[in-house]
Amino acid sequence: MDFDLKVLQKQLINRGFQTFVCFDGQEAIALIMQTIINESDNIVGIGNSITLKEIGLAEKLSSKTVYERNMAGSGEDERKALHADIYFTSANAISYDGQIVNIDGTGNRVAATCFGPKHVVFVISKNKIADSLEKAIERAQNAAVTLAKKYERKTPCTSTGKCVHCLVPECICAVTTIHRKNLYGNKISVVLVDEVLGL
Repeated sequence: MDFDLKVLQKQLINRGFQTFVCFDGQEAIALIMQTIINESDNIVGIGNSITLKEIGLAEKLSSKTVYERNMAGSGEDERKALHADIYFTSANAISYDGQIVNIDGTGNRVAATCFGPKHVVFVISKNKIADSLEKAIERAQNAAVTLAKKYERKTPCTSTGKCVHCLVPECICAVTTIHRKNLYGNKISVVLVDEVLGL
């Protein structure tokens, strides 16, 4: 199903999110560097995101102090990212009425989108859009299955190919967040990208 990003933009604006629409990842990077990130944004947090890796965000921020998810680290960089001036991440899914869905294993990424950084920016590509909240949650669960396989987790979904709502130790689905409106006192921006990116 083809979704009109301008319609989704209106839904997001109605929910209090500053929202932009970009043709592709390169236009999104240009927008971020020219319009969204400010000179005063010296500390930048980046959530673990294939989408952000594909558009090359971290490489464009060499003049900033950047804290990214370190899979082999102690978690210290992730904690520092909670105090960032600006925090970038993507979403596992977004409903066509503008509700943003993420599923997380450690909670660092979803925590940063809820409280801490002064400005949160979601970069969401068109393949993440679902026609309802229920379908968005389902899409997020399917993305988690793909990640569990990628990280070679010992979870039922790596064998069955679908989420079975397991509670095994290596489960990467510990926390689910739904941003249904902008948070009080927070600035959240959404960059919609009319390109297939990430999972």
